[in-house]
Amino acid sequence: MKKVFLSITMTLVLSLSLQAQSNIQGYIDSGNQNLKDRNYKDAVTDFNKALKEQPTDTAALSGIIKAYLLTDDLKEAQKQIDIAIKAYPNDAEFIFRRGILNNKKSQFDKASEDFNQALSLSTSNSQKVQIYLNLGATQLLQGSFNLALENYKVALELSPRNANIYNYKGYANYKLSLYADAINDYNNAIDLDPNNAASYYNRGMAYLKTLDKLKSCADFHKSCQLGNINACKMIMSECTNR
Repeated sequence: MKKVFLSITMTLVLSLSLQAQSNIQGYIDSGNQNLKDRNYKDAVTDFNKALKEQPTDTAALSGIIKAYLLTDDLKEAQKQIDIAIKAYPNDAEFIFRRGILNNKKSQFDKASEDFNQALSLSTSNSQKVQIYLNLGATQLLQGSFNLALENYKVALELSPRNANIYNYKGYANYKLSLYADAINDYNNAIDLDPNNAASYYNRGMAYLKTLDKLKSCADFHKSCQLGNINACKMIMSECTNR
């Protein structure tokens, strides 16, 4: 009888554990979908439910940190990042997110340190690409355009068909007054993502620097059609007969 009771108890505990895991995954899946749909408040609710069940679940922590960063709730983002790094001090994802947080707080040196540490810990090429993009963006904000350019070159080696990298690399070349190189980068970005309004606008600005107003205005018109307000303003200032 004792063995039967023990067996029933173990089965019950196992069933409850599996049910809890199922609930957690359900909350995480819902939270990730809400992130994708930009329903950030609902995403936070979902991830909080998962964390109530399992306070150190990596997927739930990652999700709630993303949600808080995307809504610029830096205080809550800091709180969750501190919890995550205390539990997982060598996790590249959480150190990467701390870098983004420090970037948003204009603590650029700390952000760069975090991104470099995350790179040393990361084993995922796709994650490394995101880290290089953010490290480069930090360096752009600091005016370190050559350093940013080098990081974008490394990112392209890892992901040669990434339009975002070409856009950032183009901007670095633009700031270095390497307008032909910038135009080439934006050409590649547009080939890979022909509906990105920013790419046409940025290429238009580069053409403007080379005094090719015909091509720059064509790009401003295309960018404006795709919804870029700044491009529409450039049409009024640069592309109309006065």
